[in-house]
Amino acid sequence: MITRMISILIIILISFVFFGSELPQKAYASRTFDIGIATPLTGPAAHLGTMIKNGILMAIEEKNNKGGIRIGGERYLINPIIRDTKKDAAVGKAVAEELIYGKKVKVIAGPFIDDAVAIQEVTEPNKVIGFFVVPAIPGMCSPEKPFTFFCGGFALMMMVNQAAYIPKFYPDAKTVLTMQPDLPDSPLWADSAKTMFEYYGLKWLGYERFPFNITDFMPVITRALTKRPDIIDTNSTGGAMGGMCALLIKQLRQAGFNGIISVPTAPPPGVVEEVVPKEFLNKVLSSDVDWESPIVSKEYRDFCRLFVKKYNMRPTDMPPEFYRALKPFFEFLDGQNTMDTTAWMRGFEKYRWRDIYGREATWVGKPIYGINRLLFRSFWVSEYVNGKLETRWEAPIPMEFFVEKK
Repeated sequence: MITRMISILIIILISFVFFGSELPQKAYASRTFDIGIATPLTGPAAHLGTMIKNGILMAIEEKNNKGGIRIGGERYLINPIIRDTKKDAAVGKAVAEELIYGKKVKVIAGPFIDDAVAIQEVTEPNKVIGFFVVPAIPGMCSPEKPFTFFCGGFALMMMVNQAAYIPKFYPDAKTVLTMQPDLPDSPLWADSAKTMFEYYGLKWLGYERFPFNITDFMPVITRALTKRPDIIDTNSTGGAMGGMCALLIKQLRQAGFNGIISVPTAPPPGVVEEVVPKEFLNKVLSSDVDWESPIVSKEYRDFCRLFVKKYNMRPTDMPPEFYRALKPFFEFLDGQNTMDTTAWMRGFEKYRWRDIYGREATWVGKPIYGINRLLFRSFWVSEYVNGKLETRWEAPIPMEFFVEKK
């Protein structure tokens, strides 16, 4: 018996000597660092919430596999607490209160639009770090609300890619009309469309809005086409209404519109190809990305390949947006000597890291909002050609809108 125990101990010692450096460091973490993931998992924005959740989980898993985070000398495994906000303000507020007052989280990530506005009302006064998609209404991003960071491309940034692409590749197209759902953030999106299309020399004809619960776009399309636009901007439709954006594209073509259709916020992956006949999928611009394109960075390509392998779904732009914000945040936390979220907020604003877009990432936005709390997104532009999505160009960044002058 003693001989056997000695043999086992020898085997353990040999394993430690030869393989110890390869053992998962997470075994040494004895405490958990709770983080709230609050995002729409049911309802019309569920496809985006699911994407956001999975992107955050990839960042958490990657850091946990490296041993978690060390704060104040203590090692923690990151523990996600996932809640469905249903993209609803009342639900979002209730979720935030449960996570902050009940679960004592110091970080919440994932709120989308309606839920984000309500959640911020709880996170900011409690000095909880928030990672949201976009500042959906004026005032969400401001010096008075310093604990909120925005991961996704906000409205003005989302309009850059295709507004820049059109004059370069379609110089004869001169006029653009926006079509968008009637939601609280619609004025912000309309103003962003006007600003960016006019910045690139196009004439903005205004907008046509439709109810969020619309099932047939033909009446509003008929009104829109009387203005004879060269370009239809679908604006926030894909992000807010998911697959209904694909129906809008299909019905625009059925109504005889043969011009450029701009889709700055993409519906769920595969839905456009499923709903819109192949012969209609030409001159349709998209924020969706073919990550196998040679112009796409290796880091982004690797992330997307891993995402498909893990979740058996094609990612939209949302998973990399949140992954690229949460991964550096965990790296920043690793080595901090305080649990004071004010210190975290001030330090992370100045943090720099290598981005999956193949460049240095920083927080920007001060020229617009008076505070640097927004991440640059990708400026790759894709176009459907004979039914196939091709990522073929990267738009230059109009720095004056986003970065303060030195």
